[in-house]
Amino acid sequence: MELGWIDSHAHIASDPLFESFDEIVVRAQEMGITKINIICGTLAEIEQALSKVEGNPLFDLSVGAHPMELNALDESELKAMEAYYTHPQVVCVGEIGIDYYWDDSYKAHQEAMLIRQIELANEYELPVAIHVRNEKDGSSAIDDVIRIFKEHPVNHHGVIHCYTDSVENAKTLLDMGFYLGFGGVVTFKNGQNVRDALEVTPINRILTETDSPYLAPVPMRGKQNEPGFVSYVGKHMNNHFGKDMREQLQENYKRLYTKTQ
Repeated sequence: MELGWIDSHAHIASDPLFESFDEIVVRAQEMGITKINIICGTLAEIEQALSKVEGNPLFDLSVGAHPMELNALDESELKAMEAYYTHPQVVCVGEIGIDYYWDDSYKAHQEAMLIRQIELANEYELPVAIHVRNEKDGSSAIDDVIRIFKEHPVNHHGVIHCYTDSVENAKTLLDMGFYLGFGGVVTFKNGQNVRDALEVTPINRILTETDSPYLAPVPMRGKQNEPGFVSYVGKHMNNHFGKDMREQLQENYKRLYTKTQ
């Protein structure tokens, strides 16, 4: 892998980014991005992604049923998605997890599907990318995720993507072997809680991400996010650690996503 910045979590095979896919990739390469992990939450997104990137080492794919999309996916689509876990560019089961923010009416289904997808990750010897979003009062989801990890261990670890929770929970997850993904929020004026979590995260457990098209970092805050903007997150890491972090971040990514080219 060429030395450069890594976007470990980007939704560029879904609307609204897919219609500008080629232009987004050109801009990313111009900004020094040398790896993009495309998050695919439906069969259509997998097929769209591969139509653009199959065989291209700039791209990895993660495949999983997002907790907020579970009610839209039937069993046949889930089975068809699972078939892609043996594809050489599919490096992760994700993003999967628990989200109670908008709708907590089907908690049991979310929990069951997270467990099911952890078991798939273990079967296919893949790590996981975990989405966690608490209720609006700040409760529940992270506690349920940690409990599930204790009851159903993830054999090949994974990343808590776009980490925004407490230092205490960060330490718990790090002790369990997980990596933490840091995106645009780490650059926000009101992102001190994320910077606090970064303080306790070992340098070899950090991943950078955009979560495109969401949460564009400063100085692009308020714009539609895209993989090229992960360079601003990377520069924040450089300033925080007082050194060029590209090689370290690349080592972290390759250690977690062992199938990457």
